[in-house]
Amino acid sequence: MLIAITCLGLLRPMLTTPPCVELKTPVVVHVGDGDISCELSPFDDSLDAAVRIQREFSTYPTALFARAGCARIVLCTKLAYAGQLRAAIPDWEHNTLYIDTQRGAKSPGYPEHVLHHEFFHLIDHADDGDVYNDQTWTVLNPMGFRYGTGGVNAQTTRNTGALTDSIPGFLTHYATTGVEEDKAELFAFSITHPDYIAARIKTDATLATKVIRLQAILKNLCPDAEDLISIHPNAPTTSHSAYPSNN
Repeated sequence: MLIAITCLGLLRPMLTTPPCVELKTPVVVHVGDGDISCELSPFDDSLDAAVRIQREFSTYPTALFARAGCARIVLCTKLAYAGQLRAAIPDWEHNTLYIDTQRGAKSPGYPEHVLHHEFFHLIDHADDGDVYNDQTWTVLNPMGFRYGTGGVNAQTTRNTGALTDSIPGFLTHYATTGVEEDKAELFAFSITHPDYIAARIKTDATLATKVIRLQAILKNLCPDAEDLISIHPNAPTTSHSAYPSNN
């Protein structure tokens, strides 16, 4: 993949994540059954995003980025896959994570959630090469449950990413759309809202088993990431407040 990029040199000394890069020209990259397209990001927006990424990824073991196949993070705007606008896109074919520096950037908690959620898709692919099928995970679901038609068909569904206690075994409506989204939602919220997850698994056995399976996936891929999700059934928790919707 040939992309004209420039490193954010100002941040380079403090970054422990894969390098954040900016585009010099608009890009169209063919992946899977569609194209990733994006345009240049204003420097101030790129800087804000790079600082956020550094903060959020500071708890990740360095080895995890290489194991997940993430070599670079492209900061851009008007990011889309097959014409559908996205806040972030994982491109495991080219070892890249695309981040739109403007889409949802002003929504509290949303950019952070998206970052962890989309990064997990890279982890998921690196785990066994198959993001959209996972029988080991699927059998953990309540009897008779069937996933929907994928996250691609829920992008405009209202409050699809809002945390809810109303769906046993799942954190959000979005998690019910596909096994890949279920895993990514649990990973992301385990990073951003661990107290909420710890409280939920005390009364939701399905969710508790999914946390255990998630930890096993991380440990198998990168032993240094074993404690990245430090949530365990019956662990003491602190009080937690209502959390924002993440669509």
